[in-house]
Amino acid sequence: MAESFLSWLDFSEAERRKMIEIVTLFNERDTRDELGLAIIRDGFADLFFPGTTTLQTRARYFFFVPWLYRQFETMDIPSSKIYSRLKQTEISLIVALLESEASNGVIGQRSGASLQRFPSSIYWIGLQRWGICRFHGTQDQYHRSLDYWYGHQRLIGEADEKDPYEGLSPNWDPELPSKPAGFPDSQVSFQLTVKEATYLKDRLILSCNKSLLAYMVGFCEPVNTTVRFPWFHPEYESFPNRLQDWLSHARNFSEAMQGAALLYNLMLAEKAKNERLVNLYEENLKDWGQVLRARRPAWIAWDRALFWSLAARPGVNVPFLSRCFVNDWLDLLLSSGRIARPEKEKAMRRLIENRERRIKGGRSRFGNPRHLEMWSGASFAGQMEFRWGVGLQIANDILTGLNKGENANVGS
Repeated sequence: MAESFLSWLDFSEAERRKMIEIVTLFNERDTRDELGLAIIRDGFADLFFPGTTTLQTRARYFFFVPWLYRQFETMDIPSSKIYSRLKQTEISLIVALLESEASNGVIGQRSGASLQRFPSSIYWIGLQRWGICRFHGTQDQYHRSLDYWYGHQRLIGEADEKDPYEGLSPNWDPELPSKPAGFPDSQVSFQLTVKEATYLKDRLILSCNKSLLAYMVGFCEPVNTTVRFPWFHPEYESFPNRLQDWLSHARNFSEAMQGAALLYNLMLAEKAKNERLVNLYEENLKDWGQVLRARRPAWIAWDRALFWSLAARPGVNVPFLSRCFVNDWLDLLLSSGRIARPEKEKAMRRLIENRERRIKGGRSRFGNPRHLEMWSGASFAGQMEFRWGVGLQIANDILTGLNKGENANVGS
């Protein structure tokens, strides 16, 4: 029984880290999942940008982390000391990056040594998803396995002096480019070399070739960061039909459900008797409605069955009640071929309040005055962009590195 219990803890590590990420996001404005839509949002985000999380910043962290670990492996750092050594080195990396010319995107630039989640944790699942990390397990499991790995390495070396690595499964992709001289104490930056950018491009094409991220890296030019959503990508019209269909469904979901978030905040503003916020959300709902009405043909043609086959595909466990809430909202929003005005619809208001009460229980802002007082004035009010900001930055980093090689060839 004890063995089974420990195994469950190990295999739930990814979920545990996911919850840490969500709890971290709860401290930020506009990111709370008050209406239970995160599972659908994240499902699309994983489809478009696999291996990424909202806490990632720059592409070169996909090298920083394995470079650190490979260095530790060559030093035979024992399992009992690997975590403290890793933390110490990652803090040094923060300092070195902040001293570099371009420090935008440094994880821990404000928190420093008090950082709760370090890059090695934030990028771990992505390193596995892209095939850079070959260890099949959690980061903690990897740490615990190192003593055995060192011992196994020594036994093989003694048995075959000619090829001491024969039969030894590497923890990291052998094709990973070597770390630069001075890393991690000096000469570190977020600028990818041509070799590094090419490597990441190849890993994406090999590990998740159907994703939007792989397509952007393989066939597109860098995109200005002022582009707000993936469906506004300047090369969208040249995307494969598959990606266009996926983005169309994601856009419809994002735009339609933003109205639910805006109505929720409007109702809270009314309950709090905050006239300024009431006026703000009434105006936001008016603008939102105009956007939807301008795309009326797209709503009429939207095949919701195809949407759900994608949103609730195998591996994405959308709760039944979440699916019911989305369908009920869409039915009320798009009934009779018109775009409803949620702030004037009692059924839509009732749907929002019932949904929030069901999710939050005694913490519902509709029923708990104390939690209403704690409302920041904007809960999950921003439109869902499915990790676009993170994916765009990583794609731009890789494309910038690739373009170095093209420019060098032009000038030669």
